[in-house]
Amino acid sequence: MNGQDYAELLGLLLPPKSYSLDGRQLSAELLAEGYCLARAEIKSDEVLDGITPFFAVSLLSDWERVLAISVDSSMTIQQRRQQVLAKINATGGLSRKYFINLAKSLGYNITIDEPEPFRAGINRAGDRLWVPEIIWVWIVNIDDAQVPVYRFRAGSSVAGERLMTFGQNLIENIFQDLKPAHTQVVFNYKEKPTP
Repeated sequence: MNGQDYAELLGLLLPPKSYSLDGRQLSAELLAEGYCLARAEIKSDEVLDGITPFFAVSLLSDWERVLAISVDSSMTIQQRRQQVLAKINATGGLSRKYFINLAKSLGYNITIDEPEPFRAGINRAGDRLWVPEIIWVWIVNIDDAQVPVYRFRAGSSVAGERLMTFGQNLIENIFQDLKPAHTQVVFNYKEKPTP
């Protein structure tokens, strides 16, 4: 309903003899109230959509604030939703399997290497020499790393966005946020060999 419709409904609520609107125009006050009710209806739909991040548009910034997500101004609504959903799905964990499953939920195939320092009796000639502090580093090997492509879609995008956007790799931001504080994560992007 638009503001005019609400104003007419409000006019019907007035006492019939005192405020008869037979053929007369609606008063400015009723029109103003009608337009306020129409805006309230639109905002209530936005709040209803913002209950979950799947359909949130105007309330997506609240989701990002609550989840402590930093947003780049060039990101599309789809990219921002994916980042919010990834953060919600990230329940926490320290195992390799947790991070591998998290990357899989974002669309990446990864392996994780945990290098160890050279130890006499365990390693042999020809093995890589690492410093003792290497135990705090883990290497994320991302197979066939492709930059995500976000296409404009009705219902998932808003007016003014580009028709196609190439996104940043969200995996780095999420892993940096979730990794144990005393460790350092290194990302190794691998491409499929061309035949």
